[in-house]
Amino acid sequence: MHTLYGSTISYYAGKLEAYLRYRGQAYALRPHAPHADKIRRGAGAVQSPVLELADGRWASDTTPILRWFERAHPSNPSIYPDDPALRFVALLLEDHADEWLWRPAMHYRWSFLPDREHASGHLVDEMLAGVPQPRDALRARMVERQLGGFVTRDGVTDETRGHVEATAMAAFDQLEAILTERPFLLGDRRTIADFGFVGPMLRHFGQDPTPAELMRRRAPRLFTWVARMWEASPDPADAALIASLDEPLSALLREVCETHLVQLRDNAKGFAAGATHFDSTIQGCPYTHLPVSRYRVWCLEELRREWSALDAGARETLRAHLLDDAVALLGDPDPIARSDYDVAREAPFNRAINVYGDGVPE
Repeated sequence: MHTLYGSTISYYAGKLEAYLRYRGQAYALRPHAPHADKIRRGAGAVQSPVLELADGRWASDTTPILRWFERAHPSNPSIYPDDPALRFVALLLEDHADEWLWRPAMHYRWSFLPDREHASGHLVDEMLAGVPQPRDALRARMVERQLGGFVTRDGVTDETRGHVEATAMAAFDQLEAILTERPFLLGDRRTIADFGFVGPMLRHFGQDPTPAELMRRRAPRLFTWVARMWEASPDPADAALIASLDEPLSALLREVCETHLVQLRDNAKGFAAGATHFDSTIQGCPYTHLPVSRYRVWCLEELRREWSALDAGARETLRAHLLDDAVALLGDPDPIARSDYDVAREAPFNRAINVYGDGVPE
């Protein structure tokens, strides 16, 4: 049995749990905070989740963890499409869900009173039950850390709040349109794109009071998809994926180009300049003093690596659905910056780093 260290309301722990349930991998879930020293020694960084495999190895970062499981324990069907263009789309959507929707997910959890009261009480009871301090004091410290670190210092201000919320609603609408056509994002079975979107949609938007009510009213098919992903029935081996990219999927890809890929580009420029913060104008909204992330430089490197491996036909297919600036970013042979992370290609068994320095934006 594997041991998964994380929270029952964690973005990425929910993603990994959904996958382990789908593949029938037995695991025990433990809170990560009481085991922080052990996790740091084993994996290199304290995150939610970190996985201690049954054989004693430590694995971190859900994207390479899922990739390793699919290679080490091959199943039919794979969560990675065989078609090269569709595979790239799946990986791009996973990265968008992982790294772009994080900001609105944290905003909805910590900026609204009912949501932060729910989350702070849950996390204190789950993670800090043995700490000899008053519960209300611990909750106040939790709110201060999360609201300050992952909302205010991650670019949610009076000027950007409307856009942050609009991007969440765009995700609801775009996913609802896709799920009107089929049970999963790319067809009749789950792919890595579905597991990417499970992160924000299961444990944040689907559970926190404010966005969950918005989802139920605005995107009921998305709400049922969340339950379907958690229920995790095996997909038939012959379950088909779409033969071509349709308009609902194309609309989502345009959103990715206008938001996530712009942020990745500007973050890489900041990292190359040795800066700790950067500015980025996204869909006309100016974000200022965003924290530079070395990890997200690596995310861009991974997407560019996948793009470079595509044949000419797959690239031509994708060009019809991606914006020109995005194609230029993905295909530029001269990298904006080098992360020098996981250069030996050992992930998920490398020494992990946090998305932001020591874990929370400065």
